Amino acid sequence: MPHYCDAADRIGSPTGEMRVSGMSGRGTRASRSGDREAIPGRKRGESVRAATAENLSAEGHVGDDAATSAPPPPARQDRQPAVDIRSRESSAKAARQHRDSVAASWSSPPAPCARAALKEPVLERVSRHGTVVWVGVIATLAAAVLTIRSARYDWFGDELYFVAAGYHPAAGYVDQGPLIPLLARAAHAVAPDSLTVLRLPAILAGVVAIVVTAALAREFGGGRAARILAAVGYACSPYVVTQTASLSTFALDSTAVAVLAWLSARWVRTRADRLLLIAAVVAAIDLQVKLLLPVVVGAFAVGIACCGPREIVRRPALWAAAGIAAVSAAPALLWQARHGWPQLAMGAVIRDEQRAATGGTAGLPVQLVTMAGVLGVVLIGCAARGFAGRRLRDHRFLAVAVCVMVVFVAVTGGRPYYLAGLLPVLFAAGACVLMERLPARWSRVAACTAATMSIVIALGVVLLLPSGSPPRPVGTRAELSTRMRVSGTTGWDALVAGVSLAAERSGPDHARTAILTRTYWQAAALARFGPPGLPPVYSPDRGFAEFGRPPPGTTTIIYVDTDTAETGLRRTFSTVEPVVRLDDPRGFPGIDAHVTIWRCAGPRDTWARLWPELTTDILDPGI
Repeated sequence: MPHYCDAADRIGSPTGEMRVSGMSGRGTRASRSGDREAIPGRKRGESVRAATAENLSAEGHVGDDAATSAPPPPARQDRQPAVDIRSRESSAKAARQHRDSVAASWSSPPAPCARAALKEPVLERVSRHGTVVWVGVIATLAAAVLTIRSARYDWFGDELYFVAAGYHPAAGYVDQGPLIPLLARAAHAVAPDSLTVLRLPAILAGVVAIVVTAALAREFGGGRAARILAAVGYACSPYVVTQTASLSTFALDSTAVAVLAWLSARWVRTRADRLLLIAAVVAAIDLQVKLLLPVVVGAFAVGIACCGPREIVRRPALWAAAGIAAVSAAPALLWQARHGWPQLAMGAVIRDEQRAATGGTAGLPVQLVTMAGVLGVVLIGCAARGFAGRRLRDHRFLAVAVCVMVVFVAVTGGRPYYLAGLLPVLFAAGACVLMERLPARWSRVAACTAATMSIVIALGVVLLLPSGSPPRPVGTRAELSTRMRVSGTTGWDALVAGVSLAAERSGPDHARTAILTRTYWQAAALARFGPPGLPPVYSPDRGFAEFGRPPPGTTTIIYVDTDTAETGLRRTFSTVEPVVRLDDPRGFPGIDAHVTIWRCAGPRDTWARLWPELTTDILDPGI
């Protein structure tokens, strides 16, 4: 305790009176006439220090070092006067008073400097508590805003597909794991018409990512301002708007990757192997969402091999975690193997889609800037400086992992949001570096200014999207991608009405009639919104092809396809004629624009043979 710092300094005065001056132990003796008297047989000052040291040693408070920590004053060279009886009594009384004062000092409150030392942990706890409160406020406000706006977008095609897939449970699917379809089915069972309930998992994932970003800033050594700035950076990034706008695989996958990055950074600081087991659980869950995680883990492995910490490889908990993750992925991998690894075949399809919609690899930098936002770009630049220097040397493996993932997306033509799970790493690192580079008096002002600007921009985007104005006609995939971000998908009612009209015109024999669609979006919409009595719906597109094909007795097909599909349909059916055409100039391509509903009869082969020929992974909107 700080009492030890003051005890020896209080021994210097024969009367025990001293004015304490900080933890250094220096004091000022009170001027008294009795200071010149001494106890017989000892020099002045030595008698009192020896007596007090004996008393303190007997009471068990301090040892010899504490009792003699104050250097004795130089011995007087003049001759000591004789001591009479009265002097002896006075000196003995002074010694008793000093002993009592020292004993009282041990039970008295600590000196001001000692109290300050005691308050340091308390202040640290208060600061940490304040940071938690601020991050909680940011996450809560973001959750409220995102939840309020969650129903403004209409159903996305993938969401309709997830609901349909939930009613066809399997260990794996063509382009995702089983978890998202199960969540979609649960939401549909609880509240069939609520888009808010359906999108709650995505909103929750976005909010968790905000908190994880702040937690990463703490692992990187950031203070309160850095953690708050990191949380604001993610909460106001354009990506979080996309992440929470619909139920999707990347909404949950990116947050899971961020959690794994945080656990890795925390392990570097604490070396607690239980974190590796927690990471195994997170990885096991993420593998039920998407099979992209092995690529991310490979990027982490490259980073550790280049920059360390290589000690992690010698930890048994790491290999136990790898075993847990492998066991969890086994059912999905077996499903992929039995179905010819469709996940790998999707790579070429995604590359073509990205090239048409965003420019592919050439457009990747623009897409990354669009995901990060203005504040995010600043933080990423600061993070690059921090990882290049000594500031974040222990966590440099995360920077290498980011670089590996960027190369992977650029080479394979993958989707830009494959990198989104590592945005919290860059935001947190950049916030720490930025707050440390700024002078102390500027840090709070800079953080508040950046946060205010980002919040205003984010609120503007959230309040303006989706746009209420009539959508503009689109003629290219790039324009279609922009329209989806601005206005979402529209036209489901027109599609259902057109197919219902075509079914009525095809005749009453629905037992031999089925509906086939060009895209899995169309099939999922008809399965979700179709009226009672509508013929069964099938689609040879992507995952919907695994849900079944028309039965052998089916002779009439209502085919929802593009305007130019007649030539291909005549190779499959003997009779092909258009029944209904959907071509709203402002409609959504593939839903209520560039769509023709055909009546086809007389299949040229059995459905068991025709189905593999019709199956495709291409999502063709007709433009």
